[in-house]
Amino acid sequence: MPVNPVKNKTESRRSEFFVYIILIVTLVMIAPLIWTFAENHSLGAPLLHAHGEGERHHERIPQRSRRYTVTQTQVPAYLLRDTRHGALNLLVAKVTDSGSVIMFVEAPRQYSERFGHAIMIAVWDNRRDYDNYSDYDDYDEQLRFFPRYLRSGLLESFANGDYVFKDYGGGVIFVSNGQTAFLFDYERMVIEHFMLPQHLDIYQAALSNNKTMLAIAAREGFFVDDVTLPGEPLKELITSSSPGGVLITARHPVWSQNDEYIFYKTFADEHIRNAGVTTILPGGNQQLLSLDSTNFTFLRDDSNRIFYYFSSGSTPYQENMFRCGFFDPFGDRRMVDAMRSQVHFFDVAVSPRGTHLAALSYNGNMIRVIIIDIRTKHQIFSALYDDVYDFSFSPDERNFIIRARSDGAEVLSVINIDWEEE
Repeated sequence: MPVNPVKNKTESRRSEFFVYIILIVTLVMIAPLIWTFAENHSLGAPLLHAHGEGERHHERIPQRSRRYTVTQTQVPAYLLRDTRHGALNLLVAKVTDSGSVIMFVEAPRQYSERFGHAIMIAVWDNRRDYDNYSDYDDYDEQLRFFPRYLRSGLLESFANGDYVFKDYGGGVIFVSNGQTAFLFDYERMVIEHFMLPQHLDIYQAALSNNKTMLAIAAREGFFVDDVTLPGEPLKELITSSSPGGVLITARHPVWSQNDEYIFYKTFADEHIRNAGVTTILPGGNQQLLSLDSTNFTFLRDDSNRIFYYFSSGSTPYQENMFRCGFFDPFGDRRMVDAMRSQVHFFDVAVSPRGTHLAALSYNGNMIRVIIIDIRTKHQIFSALYDDVYDFSFSPDERNFIIRARSDGAEVLSVINIDWEEE
């Protein structure tokens, strides 16, 4: 029987068409699995070499893993839209170890028109049983407001992120900018101000852990002020300089846990150059030049380590690779990578003791927030938002706050992270 070449060619094309359809459907179905596998593999890939040392295999030390339990609580930030003070604009929100949320809000417009820009402090306590309240007009039960308006440029400082916030525990926090510094007891709703020297152009001021000394980073230099001895002259630890017309300053002071040292960031004009550490007495200043990164955070634990990271594509020898690790300023002073990933994290935050990493990445038109156990590379939490405005950890690392936009509305969420050692 003669073969019809036209018919065979048509059937062959139909077969190829159906094969293509099957392949496309299969790829669409398994693409999310491939993405998840690739991402988890990149997060958990074993570390083979540390910065500056070539290939180096690390000895595996048996460590106990953790079993995590995560719960999420929505903070009723919508209450700010209709308070007895009027509509209030949220600027910054921080979460404490107890899960309480400290909210710095813009004072109502009618006040700013008469007296200038100011902020108010509102406190939301998650230990209160808000579900039992049916009358949401009772704002004293929902949000507690500190009754005074605070000025001294705080509105601008919160808006541009140039401020110092420290949680001392026990219901006490420290807040400062270049013009004011105070302790706020949100349990008793009282405030204690510290006098900052008026003759200095101050960048930041940080209170020591024992609350007796202020580290003052100014355009003129880096100073320590003993707040228990009013009237005593400041101790100048570092003098600013201008080699070649470039202003070199020490900024962003962070106290070591024993208050014997102060860490800082060296700036060349408005660009971070490197990290430094100084004693509280003149003559003990050191530049940590072996920390070859401009993205770093001083951890607030007994180890005094420094967390550093490189964004994707920021290093020519590891393109498209996110890297992070730890630097010991009092030990071997080597950068030891702790984690790497192929995911493009465009913003990160590390918990105060260097245990957890929070990172933002793009997922289509959404922004993904992920929290990772740095040691085990275990994913603790993940969520998608339209946009993310701010996020940070509590001092004990067990609470994480996210201010974001989801489904067209602003949301404020507290993620409680609990764990047990296995």
